[in-house]
Amino acid sequence: MVVAICGLLGFLGTGFYSYSRGVFLPSLAEALSDGGRMEISLGFSGAAVIGAIISPALGKFLDAHSPRFVIMVGIATVSLSYVFLAMSQSLWQFYLTVGIGMGIGMSCMGTMAWHRCVIFWFDHWRGRAIAIAVMGASLAGIMMPPLVTALVDAYGWRSGYYAFAISTAVTLLPLVYLFLRDRPEEIGEVRDGLRYVAKLGTDKVEVAHDSREWTWQELLKSPAFWAIGLIFGSMVCVFSAVMLHLFGHLLDIGLSTESAALVLSVTALFAALGKPVVGLLSDFLGAGVSIWLALVCQGVALLVFTQANTFELAVVAAGLYGFGYSGMSPLRTFAVSTSVGSLSFAMATGVLRWVELPFVLAASPLAGFIYDATGSYNTAFMILAGLMAVACIGPFFIRVGGAAERRALKESAA
Repeated sequence: MVVAICGLLGFLGTGFYSYSRGVFLPSLAEALSDGGRMEISLGFSGAAVIGAIISPALGKFLDAHSPRFVIMVGIATVSLSYVFLAMSQSLWQFYLTVGIGMGIGMSCMGTMAWHRCVIFWFDHWRGRAIAIAVMGASLAGIMMPPLVTALVDAYGWRSGYYAFAISTAVTLLPLVYLFLRDRPEEIGEVRDGLRYVAKLGTDKVEVAHDSREWTWQELLKSPAFWAIGLIFGSMVCVFSAVMLHLFGHLLDIGLSTESAALVLSVTALFAALGKPVVGLLSDFLGAGVSIWLALVCQGVALLVFTQANTFELAVVAAGLYGFGYSGMSPLRTFAVSTSVGSLSFAMATGVLRWVELPFVLAASPLAGFIYDATGSYNTAFMILAGLMAVACIGPFFIRVGGAAERRALKESAA
């Protein structure tokens, strides 16, 4: 039940926000900034700044208190923000709504909060549980681009945001309130489930590192922390830029709005298909191999997008990119929870937002600036591909985690 609810949070929360903004971008630019895409991009960067500001304190609260309460606050805030977005008449209203409303709301109902829930509930099954939960966002990516494109074409972008507000509030608030529980002990359970733990018996390997509590000062002295920041700051940078600008790039190379929306759905389809694969890889082989595979796939896909001049080639690039970023969210959580441990996971994730922030701030506005200056996204995509290559250094400095680490511990103990 916990994994299913978290998956729905990803579908109606992260999925709506991430996969639809590229579809809304041209309409928002025309209505609010005289066609300038960089100005709209800055609004989404503002949301990242606000999210980073509140994340360390929010993460500390999540570790010690109730993720369920925080998630409900986030749902209400995001739903109201969609209403205010639909009512926006000027750029400054858009900036306030996206920057403050979405920045706070998505931080509260986003991945940090419900990943905290999953880690409270799972240990040995952590990689697979996270991978299954984050499939909700990918399923939204499959469905949302064509649906939102049709909705915006038929009724306008304001109606699209009103629809988002209603569906988010009506679906998520009662479901989270009635069925989500913060910790397994609230219903007489244990991590991974009583039946699984009893079956495992003496084969269960306890990782002492998992129980360590960290301060933020200790985190800043950890090479693993900075390596994770480089890896996933780069991935988030690429994801935010591509999700915002890929739809416009596809229109520029001559695709129709329907074909461009279908390409976005292909990225999400392959992301959904890739998540179970990534979950299994991280559980059995550890973090490093899985992260390298994700980085290489994304970098190659970005280079293919620069050469794509047909629908078919764009689909190939989309599939490769989707598989590559399928691991972004589960691998980030897996890497943080194995390198830092479970007890300080949310606090570490919150502090990590500050490390990732420069990447996020630069990505979308830079891509928009390059487009406004050159009329093309190709240079931006090549820069982002280079960033993926640099991030390949990171896995050398993080813990392996998963079954691979437990096997090593068991062998050393023997």
